[in-house]
Amino acid sequence: MAITKTKFIQLMRCPRYAGLEKLSKKDLANKMSFAEYREEAERFELQELLENLSEGESDQTRINEEHLKVMLPYYNEIEQLAGRKAEEYFDGTFTYARNTKDQECFEFKRHGILYLCYVDIYNETDEGFRIIEAKATTSAKFLNLGSAKTKNGKRKFTSIFQKGEDGIYYLLEDIGDIPEEYISKDKYIICRDKLMDRYHAAGHYVYDLAVQRYFIEQDLKKDQLDYMIPNLHYYLAVLNHEYIFDGTVEDGVPVYHKDQNGNDIICYFDMTSITGHMMSIIEQDRKLLEERLKNPTINPYPIGMYCEHKKTTKCKYCDICWKKVPKENSVFQFIDQHHGFQEADGTKVSTYELANRGFVKQVDVPDSYLKRRKNQIQKEVVLNHRPYIDIEKIRDGIKEITYPIYHLDFETFPCPLPRYRNERCYTQSVFQFSLHIERSAGVCDKIKDHYGYLAHDHIDHREELVKKLCSSIDTESGGTVLVYNDSFEKTRLLELANTFPEYREQLLKIRGMIFDLMNLLKGNTTFYQKLGYDKESSNMFNYYHEKMSGSFSIKKILPLFSNLTYRGMEVGNGMEALITYAQFPTFEKKEFKHKYQKMIEYCRQDTWAMVEILHGLSKSVN
Repeated sequence: MAITKTKFIQLMRCPRYAGLEKLSKKDLANKMSFAEYREEAERFELQELLENLSEGESDQTRINEEHLKVMLPYYNEIEQLAGRKAEEYFDGTFTYARNTKDQECFEFKRHGILYLCYVDIYNETDEGFRIIEAKATTSAKFLNLGSAKTKNGKRKFTSIFQKGEDGIYYLLEDIGDIPEEYISKDKYIICRDKLMDRYHAAGHYVYDLAVQRYFIEQDLKKDQLDYMIPNLHYYLAVLNHEYIFDGTVEDGVPVYHKDQNGNDIICYFDMTSITGHMMSIIEQDRKLLEERLKNPTINPYPIGMYCEHKKTTKCKYCDICWKKVPKENSVFQFIDQHHGFQEADGTKVSTYELANRGFVKQVDVPDSYLKRRKNQIQKEVVLNHRPYIDIEKIRDGIKEITYPIYHLDFETFPCPLPRYRNERCYTQSVFQFSLHIERSAGVCDKIKDHYGYLAHDHIDHREELVKKLCSSIDTESGGTVLVYNDSFEKTRLLELANTFPEYREQLLKIRGMIFDLMNLLKGNTTFYQKLGYDKESSNMFNYYHEKMSGSFSIKKILPLFSNLTYRGMEVGNGMEALITYAQFPTFEKKEFKHKYQKMIEYCRQDTWAMVEILHGLSKSVN
């Protein structure tokens, strides 16, 4: 079975993982086939891809084999694109096939354990070779590491990565002096060190590459090829977050030429120096890993960020290690809990520390730790079993809603690769909308007053969707476009307005009519300050119920004001909708018709949920 890069990373989570895996030394001495390697690696890589798709959606961490299968073609295409584009940036010969015959493999044995890795892109040169690992994330994760300084009245952000003349991104320290006038050395080091944190959004990928580099260098040392090591270079190939697709399609397949700004869809980051700094870290990790395998234990171990509990990449043993943490009203469901808590002397305490001390429930946490008023209210609500409600603020908020009310919701596909004109990587590509029109208070029928649009295939139907949306909302007669979490819909409408200028005026009018239903519950500082409330009051939520468990998602709010439920629905959440849409081209005619109808029912349920919540909330304050 061997220790692959993926297995190495997983085994390094905590000591308990090795014990629960029940790995035998005999298994770890055997070589594995490329097919076995790919199956193991692909699952982990696709979980990472789904993490990019579902960021911020905690209910979407429940993924299955169907989800992974649907997303596999996108990951494969990213790898192939990275390989083809690399030939434009680097000299030498390339290998990036996905079969045993061509894929480059490196391996070494230590203390009877076989370590093995294959590489995505192997680039051989006269001096040595380059290793290029393709990742289904975007350049923003790396370029956003940096600092902003004001000089001559202008604020300038400086990333710790800068593009060289060859089009490759390098750390500032690798291409010259750090420009102190734009980023201090201390700030630079803080940002750079995040690359060596395997649980940081960017460091996660660098650690992966560092493990691979370690395997490769140990293989070379085994064959007495140490002299090659100084001439080797290591790169990450990621999706360019600045790339804008021009819509070119040949034989039904998007063609990703350079965009109008000269950007390629793939960009490359030289991680040679940073992974070099990490070799001693990986060496220590290997020794620790072998100790864990030698003396496996299943004894309880403190939970921590290494569990990745709320991510698609979470440890597969979370159900065992987190069984004492309640599903509802746990310490991890305190609002703003990521900021930590404070002891009496001001010492900061993380949520994990509290949980490992036995404070796993919100009601367990001593009052002295709860400095934020929101957290104090949460605990009070759970203890007293009575919801918190600010009647006056909710009433004043509702007064701002005018009729007719257009309850609007979009369904989108954040495809890793842009599919249509003007889209970027992971653009939330709109393929469906649902609209319930409530012409006066309480006058709205779930079926008769429902309007919507759902694309029936993966051809660009956005203009048809826009036309239907614009014809359904009367922007001249006024009213309110009600949404839940307005930043999402506002961004989609602006994107559509920029793509279809002939509908721009009306789309922007629709955008200007938007009112966020969440504001009535979660509060909104800007909104309530405009209504005359002070900053502290405006920032406070207006409603909290113990069944919310720290979440203001529409799925948590709905049962508090309505008997409407998503239970039993074939398509019952955002991830299921996304996956079902992605599968459209694979369905036979009868199955497609059935799934298409289920998609309409799901999106219709989302807007009808807003109708029900508004009615229920209005009754609760009158």
